[in-house]
Amino acid sequence: MEYGLKFVIVVVLCATFGEASGGHRCLAGSEPFVCILQRFDYNPGDDIPLFALSPGVKSIRFIEPIFNLHDSQAIIHMYDRVFHQQLNSPLAVELTGSYTTVLEIPDNLEYADFSDNSLERLHVPLNRSYALRYLDLNSNYRLNIQNISLLVNLETLHLSTCNIETLPVNMFENLNRLAHLTLAANSIHKIDLDWFPMSLKLLRLDQNFMAEFHFSGTTRLPLLEDLNIEYNDLTELNIRALLETAPKLRLFSIGRNPLKRAELNGIVDELNQRNIAYYNMEDIGDRECTDGEHYFRGVCMPASVFELSWVEKVKIGGFIVVLVALVVGIAFGAMFLRKRFQPS
Repeated sequence: MEYGLKFVIVVVLCATFGEASGGHRCLAGSEPFVCILQRFDYNPGDDIPLFALSPGVKSIRFIEPIFNLHDSQAIIHMYDRVFHQQLNSPLAVELTGSYTTVLEIPDNLEYADFSDNSLERLHVPLNRSYALRYLDLNSNYRLNIQNISLLVNLETLHLSTCNIETLPVNMFENLNRLAHLTLAANSIHKIDLDWFPMSLKLLRLDQNFMAEFHFSGTTRLPLLEDLNIEYNDLTELNIRALLETAPKLRLFSIGRNPLKRAELNGIVDELNQRNIAYYNMEDIGDRECTDGEHYFRGVCMPASVFELSWVEKVKIGGFIVVLVALVVGIAFGAMFLRKRFQPS
């Protein structure tokens, strides 16, 4: 108990000293090349913050303050070039959950995680070269994604849960190194695989409202191995044309779509024949069906898939009527013949 109290006192004193000295310092536990900093209040127009960083620091990670001594909100509202330069221009920055609204991409930044913020604008000035290879913007609900097309060195881009309804025209035209793209949990209704760069290896489109899914049927995504379209509104899919578009596909997650039963059977048969998985064996959620779902050939599908259409119901009803009429006719015929040929 006494040791714990001393530790808390030391941490508080260190934090107080760090602020009093006018420079934000790396927390204990930071590595030589990685600095962990507590978030603080910063608004456009405020005095430029000062940092006490060793020259070897290449990566900055911001975290919630351990002790909020001044009852601040610890919100860094804007991350711009000046702020970046004050951090000695690191190659990697992680600033999440800070309600940050503005992000200006520095030229030298290679790794950026600004997920779970309130980003509205992404400043990417023209006529500059950007080193950025990894960008995580998940869970930024008001984000304008137009300028992302200027980040031509991107290899990984996360745009899930960003309330995206449509993708800007030619958004991916210059992203010829992009290998991993996630667009899950948005509000996209229509997708055309021709929009995406040929370099893609992974594409997540699950948890949208996609009712239209177009592809040319010619080799357009020669490297694509993992495609997820679960939890959408697709009722039909030309699986052979899709496999011609993405000939190296190894995992094609199709569950939770209201596909017609005959369509689903044909898709699963084709995938099995080509040894392509259609659910993620490492994700137990892919095999645990919820209420309103049925487990069918390895995937969970909406119960509506297995309900009879009105045409099928009419056909079955007609068959039953004919069958009953046939049975009744046979019975009456037998009775008539018995009476006719029964000896007196």
